[in-house]
Amino acid sequence: MFNYTSCRIGGNIIFNYLKSSFKQRWAIFLIILVTLNIIGLGYIGSLAVSDRITIEARNNLEEKWRYQYDILVLPEEVKEKRVLGEGWVPPQSNLASYGGITLEDLSAIRDIPGVKVAAPLSMIGFYQGDFLDVQAKNAQPGEFYEVHELKKAFDGLNEYILYENSYVTSYYSPELEESLVYKRFNEEKRIPEGFKVEVPPGTMLRYPNELMVVAVDPDAEEKLFSFSESVEGGLSGLHAPIEIISFQPHIPFIALKAQEYEVTESITMNKIQVPEIVSEEELADGAENYLKSLPKQQLASLSIPTFSAEWKNKKAELFLDGNSYEEQLMQYSTYSTLYKYSPLLYEEISFLENSIPFIRAKRFDAPEFAEFPIEFPSYRHRYEAVEDKHITPKIMGYYDANKIRPLIEGAWKQGDPVDIYTPHHSMIIKDGAGREIEPTPLIPIPLKSAYYPGAPDLLTSLDAAKWFYGGKPPVSSIRVVVDGVAERSGESQRKIEQVAAAIMEKTGHHVEIMLGSAGGKVHVQLEGTAQGEVGVVEEAWQQQGVSWSIEKQMDETNKWLFFYLLIISFVFSYTVITHSLLKRAMEFATLRAIGWSRGKIVLGLCAEVLTISSLAILTILIVNGFIGVLEAFQLFIIWMIFHAVIGIGYISGAGKSLGKSPRAGLSGESNQWGSSRLIPIQGLGTYVLHQVVRRPLRFGLLVGTLAMTLFIGLIFVATQQSMSDFLFLSVLGETIDLNIKSYQRIFLIGGMTLTIMSIFFLLFLNIVERKKEFLIMRSIGWSLKQIQWFLSLEVIVIAFTGSLVGVLGASIVLKLFTSITLPLWTYMLAFGVSICLLLAFTIIISRLIKMKSTVRDQHAA
Repeated sequence: MFNYTSCRIGGNIIFNYLKSSFKQRWAIFLIILVTLNIIGLGYIGSLAVSDRITIEARNNLEEKWRYQYDILVLPEEVKEKRVLGEGWVPPQSNLASYGGITLEDLSAIRDIPGVKVAAPLSMIGFYQGDFLDVQAKNAQPGEFYEVHELKKAFDGLNEYILYENSYVTSYYSPELEESLVYKRFNEEKRIPEGFKVEVPPGTMLRYPNELMVVAVDPDAEEKLFSFSESVEGGLSGLHAPIEIISFQPHIPFIALKAQEYEVTESITMNKIQVPEIVSEEELADGAENYLKSLPKQQLASLSIPTFSAEWKNKKAELFLDGNSYEEQLMQYSTYSTLYKYSPLLYEEISFLENSIPFIRAKRFDAPEFAEFPIEFPSYRHRYEAVEDKHITPKIMGYYDANKIRPLIEGAWKQGDPVDIYTPHHSMIIKDGAGREIEPTPLIPIPLKSAYYPGAPDLLTSLDAAKWFYGGKPPVSSIRVVVDGVAERSGESQRKIEQVAAAIMEKTGHHVEIMLGSAGGKVHVQLEGTAQGEVGVVEEAWQQQGVSWSIEKQMDETNKWLFFYLLIISFVFSYTVITHSLLKRAMEFATLRAIGWSRGKIVLGLCAEVLTISSLAILTILIVNGFIGVLEAFQLFIIWMIFHAVIGIGYISGAGKSLGKSPRAGLSGESNQWGSSRLIPIQGLGTYVLHQVVRRPLRFGLLVGTLAMTLFIGLIFVATQQSMSDFLFLSVLGETIDLNIKSYQRIFLIGGMTLTIMSIFFLLFLNIVERKKEFLIMRSIGWSLKQIQWFLSLEVIVIAFTGSLVGVLGASIVLKLFTSITLPLWTYMLAFGVSICLLLAFTIIISRLIKMKSTVRDQHAA
């Protein structure tokens, strides 16, 4: 029959025993609780971060699926010129070099299985384009004229006067030969005798007119973009051969219909009313000054947007009469000199609080153009010693950049940048005085050394690129589309990764994976320093997203780090609990002496285990209530793990303490290790080994803990150090990358902290429990320093063994399963730090227990 009264009394006894035990050992139980909470909260954090990263990875790939092409191949040297790391691709980076990739590399890439499209680009340079010749139609010979020119450009915020000049010229007739003014004017201008200006007054508009020339493969380009829809006359013109006529190459081009320039050029021509008789005194300040001071009659005036769609590609002569003009088309072309400008360079890279990169565009001295003697912002320098290429252009058609859209649209929206054709959407957000302004588009200036040169002005074929480059590698970049990538899936990612790996293996060039890439904000400081000038622009550079590959790698890394934390927490808890229970052998012997059975003592210990694990799970329940990551069955599993972590230590410690008789327990702890007779003592070395293996479990815990810490630490350092290179097939967002690293560092730091505490505690127990051994050493004449040296030898054996296992294990794993390599000094540092740390602990502990009084204390005992 069930005896309720006895059960209640027994329960009260267990409860009182439990309360007394917690009161006496609250510090130890608190340490165990904190350790268990580290395990539980670490698990919650692992799931929370993993879930968030998973959601962001999926969302990024879905929202940004898919870029205009999958892979961008750049020459290897371009990698060294990248402005920002962490997956940033600057605008027009595919035109950042003059060649660098061979046509053989292009062919090899096209032969790779899975490559659907490989579209090359070749940056050739900048050519001087045609100008507009302007003359006064109603000018009369025998007269002097004043010509005034003004060229202005607007960049969205500030109007630049690119060129302004007024000059006096004559229109020759024989009657001028007798004019004193004419003679003095020619002398001042140092016009050679006999030279006659027999043309009406005029000038050149749309000069200089530098045109960016880019070579493409029209067939491949048509597979990337709606190219033919934008070209008047079709793409067949680019297939026209290069002809050599009268030793002059005739190159086929497709010209840009209109750039987004806002440029106005004006010219005014006035007839100077010169008196028939002029004296020497009137010319005392110079003939030109005298002519400019005379009354004038406006002969002609013109103001036109010379870089507009109407005028940009027009080859014509304009004959002005008043405010009207006659237009006569020209058949010849004035193309001549090839220029090459450097790509944009940046400096002083930093990140704002909201993770927007802030950079400064490097400024160069203005080019020494005779046509433009003024200062203007110049962000590219002209390369020296560039060979002139004299050609005759054949314009086969015109393309409208605004009509080009990517065939692989993905996340692309109407108005977004399209590769090199609408490459640069800069918004002015601050003026030079640092004042924020209403975001305003930055408009290009028709000077290719300016910040934004615009879309390519001329497109030509790869045959022309080969002619321009001679025997040098002509291709600047290759855009690659992978076949069979149509769904948002890990399989699609793997296909792109395989192709990227094959490209790197076959060509050795730099690869940018564009899957999941999207426009990220970048703030660029330009040259302006005053109100009304452009100060800071915000640009949309491409920032790579997050792939499923990096997500998987992150999950694997977190899993191993959590597993490491769990093991170290277990070792620490096991050490603390076991030592505590071994010290309670006298308490258990007393309880048994007054009639408690082993079962009742075990029941009390089970109540301790249940209470500690329940208190630990209570914290987890509170945190999970706010986060909502764990379900009920997961909480139950964590509770069971807590029972296991605590229970194993209780079983081990209680088994040893309760296994003694009450009389043996009251006499204190005594351990006999059979293994102590396995190694015969023949000298100091074998004696040290003998002492090490006297307690194989403690030796194993020390070696195993140290080995695991070094193993996990080296793997973690290697993975984080080479995350971008080793996982080049994955596109890792910078912000998420930083979050992952910081979270994983918390895991690693927490585990290492527990490791240090465990090692310190194990060493403390090892030294404290050997006081009698040190008594003997002191009795036979050993000094304190000799005992410390002896202990140091033991620690060196332990540290060397643990370090060797951990370092070898990490190096073998890195060698067999990854392509990561760590320098030799890293492994040597791991060895050195481990040995120094354990030696320092040994010296500290030996001083803490006051071994100088060991002999006196032991004799007193």
